[in-house]
Amino acid sequence: MISFFPFPCHPRPPFWPTVATARWIPIVLVGLLAAAAHGASPSPGADKENLGDLSLEQLMNESVTSVSKKEQRLFDTAAAVSVLTNDDLRRSGATSFAESLRLVPGMDVGLINASQWAISVRGFQGPYANKLLVLIDGRAVYDPSFAGVYWDIQQAMLEDVDRIEVIRGPGATVWGANAVNGVINLVSKSARDTQGGLVSGSAGSIHPIDAGVRYGGRAGDHTYFRIFSSYQSTDDFPTAAGGQGGDRWSVWQVGTRIDSYPSESVHWTAQGGLTEADLDHDKSEAYNANALLRWTQTSGAGSSTEAQAYYNRSFRDEPTRAHSETDIFDLTLQHISAPGAARQEFIWGVGARFETTRLEQTTPFIAILDGKLSTSLFSAFLQDEIKLVPDRLLLTLGSKVEHNDFTGFELQPSVRLAFKATPKQTLWAAVSRAVRTPDDAEHEQLLAITLTPIVIGGGLYFPTLTGSSQTRAEVLQAYEIGYRAQASQRVSVDVALFYNEYRDLIAGEFTGNLTPGTGPFPGTGRAEQVFANSMSGTGYGGEVSLTFAPTEELRFTAIYSSLLMRIHGGVATTVDTLERGSPRNQAGLRVNYDFTRRAALDGAIRYVGAVLGVPSYTTADIRLSYRPSLQLEFALVGQNLLDPQHAEQPAALGPTLSLTEVPRSVYAKATWKF
Repeated sequence: MISFFPFPCHPRPPFWPTVATARWIPIVLVGLLAAAAHGASPSPGADKENLGDLSLEQLMNESVTSVSKKEQRLFDTAAAVSVLTNDDLRRSGATSFAESLRLVPGMDVGLINASQWAISVRGFQGPYANKLLVLIDGRAVYDPSFAGVYWDIQQAMLEDVDRIEVIRGPGATVWGANAVNGVINLVSKSARDTQGGLVSGSAGSIHPIDAGVRYGGRAGDHTYFRIFSSYQSTDDFPTAAGGQGGDRWSVWQVGTRIDSYPSESVHWTAQGGLTEADLDHDKSEAYNANALLRWTQTSGAGSSTEAQAYYNRSFRDEPTRAHSETDIFDLTLQHISAPGAARQEFIWGVGARFETTRLEQTTPFIAILDGKLSTSLFSAFLQDEIKLVPDRLLLTLGSKVEHNDFTGFELQPSVRLAFKATPKQTLWAAVSRAVRTPDDAEHEQLLAITLTPIVIGGGLYFPTLTGSSQTRAEVLQAYEIGYRAQASQRVSVDVALFYNEYRDLIAGEFTGNLTPGTGPFPGTGRAEQVFANSMSGTGYGGEVSLTFAPTEELRFTAIYSSLLMRIHGGVATTVDTLERGSPRNQAGLRVNYDFTRRAALDGAIRYVGAVLGVPSYTTADIRLSYRPSLQLEFALVGQNLLDPQHAEQPAALGPTLSLTEVPRSVYAKATWKF
């Protein structure tokens, strides 16, 4: 479980804008769009916008698509699912996609420094967590070098996000390998729902500049578009000793989306974007460019067909690690059919993915053994939903079969059962198998990674870690049960319990070969180490969410989660890291109060248990907002208010991971729709 990469090889083209110049692009666009929209009427439906939250019943009836790749009511799903609505995101005061996930029960969300996050669910927390699949509008955003996510370049204009769906637990039957402990799917609004313009800007103690602009229009009677751009800068975080961490960074994003509805049954979407980040006081940089095309056709009989293709390029230039450039091309086809009297519903799909990674060495601590790797992945899945008792008992059987270049065929089945005891009570249970295929560095001899030195026989040796073609896929066997209920119009509860069995976990293992005099410094040697399936373990616990709305203007949401990990095999330090790397207990309370239809107060307090030498902490956020009109909102936000600064993650392996602490901060924000 030791891997720390990130890589691009080719410098950006001469015409490529730097973040320093790109920060002015939103400001220029604001002027152009404001001029273009001068005198225009407000966007359709703006006069009907509700300033308050959805009711509890509306929240339970929210639709989710991530569980079965089809739309279904949240209340009816046989999985531990949370949905963050656009209103949740706005009222939370979150400044990024990653930060918003703190609202989800059971999510482990921690800042390592100003730009690096450690995010996971149900264990295996760390900067390179690799058992959580993250999607943005159906596009997987993991990096194949470590099968995890670089959160610094996964940006989104939160004003244009429709919802964020989070599955806590396996989702491999429909999403495939790496959807082991959870799935996060950010779903953007259709361009049809973002007509008109939007400008937002904020300034604060930690984020000196946070600005965004979006404009949506029409191209004909049935086609809608939007263009958007945003920029955010973040100052240095403090160190425990009171100094500056040298981790200041900034990120710029631009993109577009087109949605066309040529008929009532046909919808196609085209979207693309570019995100660029300057990291560590401009010492490092990263960018992501992507394009996606999706076509969907439905029929009155409940059947539908969807085809999707996307291309993704990621680039990272971090001189103290390595350069990398990754290209991913992905194709999927899916069909839903409801034969007979709709007692059964079949969903099937096929897919293909092609990846190419190129590496260049920039430091003696990461030697490049092979500078290029191309891989392919082919998959097919079938799922059958059987209404054993209409409107009461639903059985879902399914499996995904994948073939990858590293471990061959992998089977990932699941069985889910949902029982509606009453119209407002749902009991569910699930048994699932999921796998995580080895990442590029674990299976192929692409890299030789030099780790922290150790003393052997009186000599100083640097462990040197390489991949092995003998690594197999990590396997999870998961057992889950859950209960949802809307006890009244004012109270709702959601409980999920799980027991996970892991085998063939991958970690570094010594080969016994010592080579004196070959280390990176005079008088040092190397101790050979390879990735191997040397560990197994269990994880068990649960999550609870309770919502109480005594009045229409006031709502309380309490969450609690517990996790206990037991790992067997492997070296003691790795076992300790996995067992204590995620907090055993987390709790939170959110309060949303509408003084009037124009003014609101939102607050949150959260407790996170200790992890690997970092003590537990409790902190609080608060947001005060006022809307002079439906088109204009002002907000004042305070974050991490209970102490001047606190650590959230332990020091991590790797030469560039600076450890800083999260400071108290405040910012003011204005949002204008036109």
